[in-house]
Amino acid sequence: MVSLRYATKSTSDNVWALCDLIRDNKCDEIILFASVGNDLDDEEARWDNNLPLVVALAKYIIPHVDSVLVVFDGVFLTAARPPRYGEVRNLLDVAIASDKIYYSGQRAPLTSEMTPDQAVSTLINLGSIQPLTVESRAEYFSLLSNFTEDELVEMYSTQEMR
Repeated sequence: MVSLRYATKSTSDNVWALCDLIRDNKCDEIILFASVGNDLDDEEARWDNNLPLVVALAKYIIPHVDSVLVVFDGVFLTAARPPRYGEVRNLLDVAIASDKIYYSGQRAPLTSEMTPDQAVSTLINLGSIQPLTVESRAEYFSLLSNFTEDELVEMYSTQEMR
């Protein structure tokens, strides 16, 4: 098994890259995670409103060779603000149209300071995964936000009218 880390770019580039992998027939499976959230008891961490983050692990199998696991972590995607939520919404729309996307109900630790091998091992060992479907989308999204998607759409459309 070969482990690689996606070089995080802008959030729009990040979501396009992951959506392209979802559509790629050579990509076998993608697991979505939500990182840990802010520690509200830590005064400094309380103001970092990017957390939790979307984390992903994409698996390619090269026939007769090996599997390649690509970890997407760091400041990759977040649903914390209106434009960023739109990117996460687009990712989830593409993901539920596929039959190879799964998610973990267990929060992922921040892995961007780990080696790719350590990050992959940490994510794989978090526990069971479930298929991401229309029905399970809200459960995964609840790991990314204290609001539902409908509540965010309502809040953001109200803010845009001001």
